[in-house]
Amino acid sequence: MNIWIVTTGSSDVKLKTDENWATLFRKVRNQLYDRRFAPTRPPNTDDDEPFLVPARAMGIVYGTQLTDEYYEDLHFPLLDAFSAKLLERGKTNPDRIIVILTDQDAVFDDEDRTIEKSPYWQDTCTLKPIFEKYFEINFPKVKSIDYLELKPKSQDEGLDNWNKALFLVQQALSSLEFDKSANVYVSHQAGTPAISSAVQFDCLARFGKKVKFLVSNEYEEKLAEKGDFIESSTYLQGMVVQEAKALLSRYDYQEVERILKPYWKDSVDPLLVEIRDLLGMAVQWNFAKFEDFGNARGEVAKERLNQWWWMGYEAAYLGVIRLKQDNTVEALFHSFRAVEGLIKEWALDKYKPQIKYSNSKQPNTAYIHDVNLPSNLRRWFESNKNRDYNNVGLFGKALFSLLEVSHSQNEWNQNSDILVVVGNTIEERNATFHCLRGLNDKEVFHAWKTDSKEKWETRVLGCLNFVSKQKFVSLKSASLMAKVHDELVNAIDHYELQT
Repeated sequence: MNIWIVTTGSSDVKLKTDENWATLFRKVRNQLYDRRFAPTRPPNTDDDEPFLVPARAMGIVYGTQLTDEYYEDLHFPLLDAFSAKLLERGKTNPDRIIVILTDQDAVFDDEDRTIEKSPYWQDTCTLKPIFEKYFEINFPKVKSIDYLELKPKSQDEGLDNWNKALFLVQQALSSLEFDKSANVYVSHQAGTPAISSAVQFDCLARFGKKVKFLVSNEYEEKLAEKGDFIESSTYLQGMVVQEAKALLSRYDYQEVERILKPYWKDSVDPLLVEIRDLLGMAVQWNFAKFEDFGNARGEVAKERLNQWWWMGYEAAYLGVIRLKQDNTVEALFHSFRAVEGLIKEWALDKYKPQIKYSNSKQPNTAYIHDVNLPSNLRRWFESNKNRDYNNVGLFGKALFSLLEVSHSQNEWNQNSDILVVVGNTIEERNATFHCLRGLNDKEVFHAWKTDSKEKWETRVLGCLNFVSKQKFVSLKSASLMAKVHDELVNAIDHYELQT
């Protein structure tokens, strides 16, 4: 079974001649609010160009007085192109036709109707008798033709309103029953852009790959004669790209990868390969697998990967992204983890001779032992060491105090960012992670003794720069992932143009 769904617009029915217009017009002029509605040709066109009349007026004048003689005055550029294409293929002959009409009678009052350019006069509901005759002549074997009217109830629901138009289209098509095995052909070009998009969206959602779009050119007569089919996959791909862009704006790399994966499967398109590789890196980064992410980045990141401090900045920027996603618990976790983890990396780099992995129960935990211990660490070591193992673990408060004793008091006391971490954030972090409750963003900022996102980021950055001795001006500029994200946005934008 083949179903043809057709939207209608003001340019669907034109006049080959205006010779009979005045005669027919006089008989119904009382229905036209004193408007003359003289047929006109588009400016700068040939003398044989069809005449245009607003759809509702055309229906009132011709639709109510339609005879075989007057029907010959009418011209159907889009419908003729679509009909020819459907009939040309044989197998695409429609068994059922669904015509979508518009009626904004409840939207516009009498004053609006006195204005010839009012959208009220673009409605196609009065064209129904004309369409009935057209389909009777061109598709005599079709027994089932449904006429659906989109009838907004107020100005707010006008047919230029994208959300309301979608609701009206969904409501209209839901009133019908469909054969699930049917092939569906959709001509959506006529009508407002909102109606066109609504019909595309609903048909794709309703029929999926069973739908094909039949398109033509309503502005160029010669091109209008060449209707053509567009596979639903092309439209679906465009919708998928839009969904991918929305997900990307929320940094949901895993979901972007999931919906785009079918398109790069077995593809050698360099752009798709680039998107695939960038998403692979992004997913690794999003799981905090920074080493895998960095290695996948390759030569671009080689110099950065040789620095002991680089992962601390990635962890901090991950915290920034988590806050943008309103995941406040992880924002606090990653921001604190970035600082504590960086201090550990600093200690592993600075005190290599003193470090051993000596506890068999914790083989991955580094400890400092009294081996070639610098004199300035003697008191620190004695006050922090585990008496049973004669070592100090590189975690918790001992790690922060190691950082302190490794710097001059003047240098330490002058950095307000690191003092806040030691004096406030450690306790806030511990209290938070032992509670089964959520956080709001103000509580995240409060844990760092700040009151805004910008000040919070600056404080975290200040701690990282203090430990690493780097001079980054923002967490974004310090992160390799920020550049990957920008490249990914650019690649998907190019892919959208390509599709």
